[in-house]
Amino acid sequence: MSYRILFVEPDEAAGSEVVRVLTDTGHRVAWVDTFADALWLSTTDAPDMMIAALRLGAYNGLHLLMQVRAHDPSSLAVIVCDDCDYTTDISRFGARHVAKPIDPLLLTSVVSELIQGCRPHDPTGARVWPRKPTQLQATVQDATARVVELSYGGVRLNLNRPLERARTPVEIKLPSLGVSVQAIARWVRPADDGGSWWCGAEVALPTPTAARTWRRVVASLV
Repeated sequence: MSYRILFVEPDEAAGSEVVRVLTDTGHRVAWVDTFADALWLSTTDAPDMMIAALRLGAYNGLHLLMQVRAHDPSSLAVIVCDDCDYTTDISRFGARHVAKPIDPLLLTSVVSELIQGCRPHDPTGARVWPRKPTQLQATVQDATARVVELSYGGVRLNLNRPLERARTPVEIKLPSLGVSVQAIARWVRPADDGGSWWCGAEVALPTPTAARTWRRVVASLV
């Protein structure tokens, strides 16, 4: 079962490895690198778990944990990572501690333990992100496409040939916006016209910088 994990880590090198490990185990990861972005996404993305670095500039992972708990006192599973022994303080706030540098096997074990038996908040992939209807021309794997909806995490488009549902991202080029984005097809179905296909794709945002850039693109649409 796929769970949505909010990952908060300002160190891009360390973060890339964690995202790869979590993605390889089938989870959907939203990676941010600031306290502000983490707090915003925790309320808009309905994560099933949060994994946060302890050190986040002026704030830290415990401040973030307390803010998230204040907004939603539900039993969101939280892991706080640091290279110092703050196990007692972290457990006091209802979180688990994983030491840095992160051992991938240990992290996946703790993640599996914390989410065992839990039902994903959005098993159908539903989101509370704003959706922007549009009529943009796009190119996907050299096929012509028409984008009819964008959100901070997804793209809905109509193509003249079906996309394969796979974990490998495909590139969606949006010439009128001057951007291209990697996305993973989550569902594909024939259109009523019998000659094209509808597709819903989840945008793959490998770094916090890429995520911010994409959010700015979506937010700029009227």
